[in-house]
Amino acid sequence: MTDAQEHALAVLRDIDACFHRLFEAVDNADETAATPVADPITILRRVRSQIDAALLDQHRRTDDKPLPDGGSCVLQWTPSDTPPRRLVLEPDGDGDKWTRRELEWTGAGWRTCRRDTIRDVAISAPAEPRYPDPVDPPILDTLLALIRGTWTNPDPDVLVFDTLGMTEQGVLVAVDGELRYRDAGSPQWYTVTNEAELSHHLQQKGQPVVQSLSETSLTRQHFTPSPLTDDEG
Repeated sequence: MTDAQEHALAVLRDIDACFHRLFEAVDNADETAATPVADPITILRRVRSQIDAALLDQHRRTDDKPLPDGGSCVLQWTPSDTPPRRLVLEPDGDGDKWTRRELEWTGAGWRTCRRDTIRDVAISAPAEPRYPDPVDPPILDTLLALIRGTWTNPDPDVLVFDTLGMTEQGVLVAVDGELRYRDAGSPQWYTVTNEAELSHHLQQKGQPVVQSLSETSLTRQHFTPSPLTDDEG
């Protein structure tokens, strides 16, 4: 990432923090309910969501790699409770045989789960493109960079595993440079000392997303007491 891009991201994060402070100020203002214009909270949250999307899109464009060419067909989807997957069909030189590869996202790249050779391939697709081109999901390092340094914000950014609620939701925060993970129903949090552990969570719960802590069922208090004395959860 260039210096200009780093600066732009830093500015956007500062704006994001300002919006959080505005939320608190508007929440505490008695005259808000009597204001005849559109709900300012709704407007501010809509603007903030656009900033979050811009931040993630910037990282995604930086990390995206070109897809294979040469006539390959790529189908990508995200299951409800597992990481993103791809099905890639690659024709051989004579076009008579194709290599079929099934891949699973690991958080750092694509892992081949199955590979075989197929024949007599027939493909039907809409005449007009209806779906976006497949892109790599943001890698875990990129997502971690988005939540680091936000704990001092009024509403810090966190990584949320299993946003669809298919299993118990897990939340990862960055407190003073330390990564702390907690499942929603767990009595305590634990420190993530090896970031490779997060790949295991990704395989079990699917690709995590960046959300505000207030959008989860957990609060700051769930991550700040000592994990050895946090008996009340």
